[in-house]
Amino acid sequence: MSLQIRENLQKLFVLGISYRKTALDVRGMFSLSSEDQENLLKEAKEHQIEGMVIISTCNRTEIYAHSSEVEIITDLFLKYCKGNRNDLNYNGYTLYGNECIRHLYKVTAGLDSQIIGDFQIVGQVKNAYQQSEQRGMVNSFLNRLFSFVFQASKKIKNETDISKGAASVSHAAVQYIKDKVSTLETCNFLLYGTGDIGKDTCGNLLKHMNNRSLTLVNRTIEKAEALAERYNIQHQPIEKLTQEVEKAEVIIVATGAAKPTLTLDHFKGVESCKLVLDLSVPRNVDTAIDNLENVLVITVDELSKHISEAIDQRKACIPDAEKIIHASIGEFYGWLEVKYLSPVIVALKENLQNVQRKELDYHKNKLSEDELKKVEHITNNIVNKIARACINHLKDHHKKQSSPMETLNMIFKDMDS
Repeated sequence: MSLQIRENLQKLFVLGISYRKTALDVRGMFSLSSEDQENLLKEAKEHQIEGMVIISTCNRTEIYAHSSEVEIITDLFLKYCKGNRNDLNYNGYTLYGNECIRHLYKVTAGLDSQIIGDFQIVGQVKNAYQQSEQRGMVNSFLNRLFSFVFQASKKIKNETDISKGAASVSHAAVQYIKDKVSTLETCNFLLYGTGDIGKDTCGNLLKHMNNRSLTLVNRTIEKAEALAERYNIQHQPIEKLTQEVEKAEVIIVATGAAKPTLTLDHFKGVESCKLVLDLSVPRNVDTAIDNLENVLVITVDELSKHISEAIDQRKACIPDAEKIIHASIGEFYGWLEVKYLSPVIVALKENLQNVQRKELDYHKNKLSEDELKKVEHITNNIVNKIARACINHLKDHHKKQSSPMETLNMIFKDMDS
């Protein structure tokens, strides 16, 4: 690998904090709103940072940059987040060069997600990239790197089963409903709780419902109203929970409270059959409801059996995904080599052609027109052979350490072939 390529790789780094090392409340201190991201990118451009992409999700905040100004970027990050330097030093990480590249591939392919194969992340990475591109913060290096990363991610999704199966609570819940409820298109649903799991379940469930017979209830009415407006569905205040329980045939509880929020009192007078899915830990459906004759309660423990099977299947696909990543990184390095060799190759051709022109000019008065054409043809062939041999050596052998004599032998061996 040439010195120029090594120097450019060392300018690539990721500054981040993620679920692997950090609790949710701490991650929250380092999250960046859309406005914060835009301001950070704007200020980075004013500091003449070459390229930067910011990813901020519930599981991670990462800044990918192609720049030598690590301290400036760190200071900007701390300026726009609520965390401090000590917390960042303790919980965060900085990866450079090849480690950074591998990390980006794994993040985008869902290999570094809490749920292996979670392909929601690729959309988040694409949005982050587009935001930087619009701000003029994607240089040629980052442009090509992210292009290779997105291609590899797509190939992994298409050629492996790493994203197959219900591997999250919300997906497992919807899959269970699809398997057990034959009247999916006509029955009434109640979703109680609109936090992260509730939102995911709502979105996943509505993909399989045409009649939109889903009602939202949440302790904070504004949150239920916002989600209901987003999906064009019904919502009700917490005071009407008992009436909604009576109407619904499938009840999904995702309230995330410390104690039961759906109690026996909510089922007074209920005689029809109900399927209740409790997606909360600890349980938010009172255990007394389990004993009701017409009610079937499914807990996270039951759904986790399906999740464990899906996760095991996804883990088995990791080696195939890693092979695709390894091949793609090799292609990216190949692009780097050609990119940084291009000026050398152009200069080599121009110098050889200049030598040829000078020699032809010197001899043209001594030769007839036909002889000059023949000499020009012969020297063209010689120049092209030397150029090709040198270019092939630069592309194929420049990584190897060799003596001057070995280098000459390799070049002229190429000319003979």
